[in-house]
Amino acid sequence: MNDRRKDQEPAEGWREAHLIRLAQEGDQQAFEALLRLHDRHVFTIIGSFLRRKQDVEDLAQDVFLKAYVAIGRFRPGAPFAPWLRRITVNTCYDHLRRIRRHAEVTFTDLGAGERDIMQCLAEQGYPSMETKSGDQIAARDLVERILAGLAPKDRLIITLREVHGLEIAEIADAIGCTRAAAKVRLWRARRAMQAGFQRLIRQEEETAHREGRGR
Repeated sequence: MNDRRKDQEPAEGWREAHLIRLAQEGDQQAFEALLRLHDRHVFTIIGSFLRRKQDVEDLAQDVFLKAYVAIGRFRPGAPFAPWLRRITVNTCYDHLRRIRRHAEVTFTDLGAGERDIMQCLAEQGYPSMETKSGDQIAARDLVERILAGLAPKDRLIITLREVHGLEIAEIADAIGCTRAAAKVRLWRARRAMQAGFQRLIRQEEETAHREGRGR
């Protein structure tokens, strides 16, 4: 089984290189075949930023168009997947900057499940989600709300690291900076996200205090 995989990898690499060469010569079918090898990854990245299917598809088409225009400048022999990911990430970043909402998430915006998670965070420092799938969904929704309130550059790097599990070197390549700069940006983004959680926790505590006094 392992030997078969080893045989397949060079064959797949040769096919990709062949498609790249044809695409650079203007073969549109070759370019479309090349995209089919990687389009799932593109949709996955965009889908972690946008929820509506139509929005994801529209932004993916932007990515594919940019890749088609830029394919002539692609350096033969370079890995194609990171190159396409860089285009995808930059397209997402531009989109986030255009649609960013400045209103902050407040405790009163949250649903009942999300409020329960915030109460756990306020009382225990972490959500207890081992057995309740509903809690997991509420926690995920809460995290998405916090992410949506971050600056686009912070939301971008947190998503690449925590959602897609990219290493620092991969993040640096995707956003076009040094590894050291990527580490600093990730640290700042995590601090911003923690500040968002702490703000909601304080709001939850203040609400509980007011309700206690009103009884």
